[in-house]
Amino acid sequence: MASLLRLLSHRNKPVLAPFVLLIAALAATSPDAWSAASAPAPPSNVTASGEVYIQLGPSFVTNYDGAGRLKYLKADVNVRVHQSSEDTLREHMPYLRNQLVVLFSQQLEEDLTSIAGKELLREQALQTVKTGLAHLESQELADQVSDLFFTAFVVQR
Repeated sequence: MASLLRLLSHRNKPVLAPFVLLIAALAATSPDAWSAASAPAPPSNVTASGEVYIQLGPSFVTNYDGAGRLKYLKADVNVRVHQSSEDTLREHMPYLRNQLVVLFSQQLEEDLTSIAGKELLREQALQTVKTGLAHLESQELADQVSDLFFTAFVVQR
């Protein structure tokens, strides 16, 4: 570092010395410190009752109603769960997503095109998540999931 400063001052460019020091100081800091300082704090999505909304993303895309031509369903799913159970739910996300894919792929077209059918599917999906958590962890954890919502629901026939 000192040899670099001597080289810069030897060429009669003392103006660059502060910039070189700044660059050297920045290079010496950890990249983790840079990302932590520049990353905004995640917004708090905790409700007044101590629950959080968790997206079971990415979007579910599956075919359904195996008879005849392929038909597709795309759904974005969110669950409302007590904040204390959030990490455990995220830990089991692959299993829960698999169970929901199986459920969605078993649907018939007439069940997905009516409002009553979509509501029934929403209730079945909620029960699927709760059953999965009870199987993997405990019924107490399953009871921490209070609701499930479709935030996007697209059917291609």
